Amino acid sequence: MKLKLQARFHTPVLLGGALLSLLAAAGLYSFLAPRPDTLSSDAVPYYALPFGPNAEGQDRPFWPSQLATEGNLLAAADALPAATDCAGCHRQEFMEWAPSLHGIADRDAVYEKTVEANEDLLRHGVEQGRFCEGCHAPNELVSGRVTKLASVAPGPASADGVSCLACHAAVHSDPKAGNGALTLRLAGLGDDPADLALLAAPRDHAARWGSDATRALIGKSELCAACHTEIYDASMSSATSPQDVQSTYAEWQASWYADQGVTCQDCHMAPDPAAQVLALREGRVEKPARYSHAFVGANYLMFETGLGETLTFLRGGTTPGLTMAEADAAIAAQREATHALLRAAAGLELRGVRAEGAGLRLDIAVRNLGAGHNLPTGVSDQKHMWLEVEVQDVAGAVIYRSGQFDDRAGMTDPDAVMWIEKFLDDRGEVIPNHLTFATAEVKWLRRAIPARGEEVVGYDIPLPADARGPFRLRARLWYRVALQDLVYQNLRLETPVPPFALAELDLTLPDEALK
Repeated sequence: MKLKLQARFHTPVLLGGALLSLLAAAGLYSFLAPRPDTLSSDAVPYYALPFGPNAEGQDRPFWPSQLATEGNLLAAADALPAATDCAGCHRQEFMEWAPSLHGIADRDAVYEKTVEANEDLLRHGVEQGRFCEGCHAPNELVSGRVTKLASVAPGPASADGVSCLACHAAVHSDPKAGNGALTLRLAGLGDDPADLALLAAPRDHAARWGSDATRALIGKSELCAACHTEIYDASMSSATSPQDVQSTYAEWQASWYADQGVTCQDCHMAPDPAAQVLALREGRVEKPARYSHAFVGANYLMFETGLGETLTFLRGGTTPGLTMAEADAAIAAQREATHALLRAAAGLELRGVRAEGAGLRLDIAVRNLGAGHNLPTGVSDQKHMWLEVEVQDVAGAVIYRSGQFDDRAGMTDPDAVMWIEKFLDDRGEVIPNHLTFATAEVKWLRRAIPARGEEVVGYDIPLPADARGPFRLRARLWYRVALQDLVYQNLRLETPVPPFALAELDLTLPDEALK
């Protein structure tokens, strides 16, 4: 009798507990079970494919970007892991990446406004913008959000720029095709950012984000080349024949650095990039002890703390995942690293001085001392450098000047010796504000200087009849990441884009050479 009473009392409790256990198990299973993290392009409402299939008849969901995914699949935006998910275990890497040029690649206002200016040009404007987003915002592109009638809500990784996915899910790169020619493996990446799943199967996590193909690629320059090779053609511009716009990989491939096995990562991901470059200048080719995710490059403008609130605007707002204090400290640190790297790249040297007629002849060597590619490199209709040369007489009077910069108007002497390429439209007119889709031809005004190369520039300087020596020479090699026309026309900003001095020369000309 006592057992029956106990059973009658405990049975509802036991049954209730069992039911709760089943529900909990079902909930845990649904939490741990793989979510659908990929889908086909026809599963995304209103996703336009205006460029048609490729030569094999396959859809090109990301065209005109050369970005691809295994199986031609899109990612489910809500399942795509954000960089902040990775930060829990990889905090140092996240802190380095978050304020970097890769971290803000999709929020950088210069980029965003220039894309908007380009999208207004052509019938397939937004879809044509996939060409840009493939490198600057791969998460946006692979989740199907770059289309005229966007039906996909932003996911946690949508604004991440060039984030973990772009490199750690890459399984193939085509460095010669460029234009974003990476193939990404998306399947399974949405399974494990949840803490319980990651703790339960860390090896599965490592395998998903570090497949054999990824490990073979991630330390090679070919990975970087997918986006640092850029070619305009008839599929996405006004060019009737392919135009080499950015050839950084090919420049590196032809250099001493490639022969020595020095990769892009060895310099740009070194903890101290300038120190690494200075060691290479001395012929020491040791690899860094570790690799940083700060990706230090040449865009000093995005770390120009003297711009105040304008810098916050240019960087697309505050840095997600960092406190204001953390972000300020990280931006200041990257500013110093960027400045040091730029100063390690170039040098000036006086190669010749002599009296010639009623004046002087000066020969100044502009030397690429530390860049593993041309100087300048990248898309050089905006990134450019020039020489400023000034000669003073014994009294300090300026008797010659070339290449001066007006820091109020943001304009450079139009007669300066300048290394820059010009974008031309189909009428042969110069495009000053990087309208990619209107570009018909790319033409160098003065060719960039190859790695470990130099160019000797001659100046004929007339001397006033009353000028007396000894004469003083001041020369500066300036670098600038954007033209003022781009900032004004695309961003409607009148803030002058400050130049950066790569190298300086200040000396008294030898009297004996002038006799």
